[in-house]
Amino acid sequence: MEDIAAELKNIIPNYKEDKEINNENYLLSYHSLITENIRSNNKKITRNSLGMIIVLTVYFLLFFKGPDALNFESYFGIQDPGIIFNFLPVVFSFLYLQNITIWNNNINLIPLFENLSKKMFNLGEMTDTVNVIKPFSLLHHILNYQYENKRVIGILKIPTGIAFLIILFSPIILDIIFLILLLYNNYLEIIPVVCFSILLILTITTVVQALNSHKN
Repeated sequence: MEDIAAELKNIIPNYKEDKEINNENYLLSYHSLITENIRSNNKKITRNSLGMIIVLTVYFLLFFKGPDALNFESYFGIQDPGIIFNFLPVVFSFLYLQNITIWNNNINLIPLFENLSKKMFNLGEMTDTVNVIKPFSLLHHILNYQYENKRVIGILKIPTGIAFLIILFSPIILDIIFLILLLYNNYLEIIPVVCFSILLILTITTVVQALNSHKN
């Protein structure tokens, strides 16, 4: 039986392993597809980040200034701003979860882009050309400049790294604060309970995604 299994292993290819692409047209198509995916992901991250800023601004206006800060009844016909107040953390958490998931996808795509670019254009291992032709991303640009630029003094990389970690992971802390506020400010009403449940699920999923991002 062992001999038969060994022969079958040699006959049947491993379908989970990709074959190396040597055809120039296929390489160009593959490179274009990866480039477009990275560019699309970067646009989504920018759009979601802007949405998070808007949601956070509206939330804190309601929190500190009260319902009179934004006249929802006049503009949207919403008589109870508490509904918006409970729903905004869910929107914020969802946008951040999507950003983390897209970021993880980019982490997988960028090495493929770099390897394909070096192979197609005969680029050296230490060249900076790959970063020049790579679709622009603010976070990746900051990281590359911070850790790869020799002109940046080592001690200056520490505060920049701390600021980057705060920007990346502070929304998780905000999610936890939102959960506490939902519990503290509301009784067992249907809308707060639903928002709390959704927010809890999104927060846990985000933490898992963020840890995966950190590992990569």
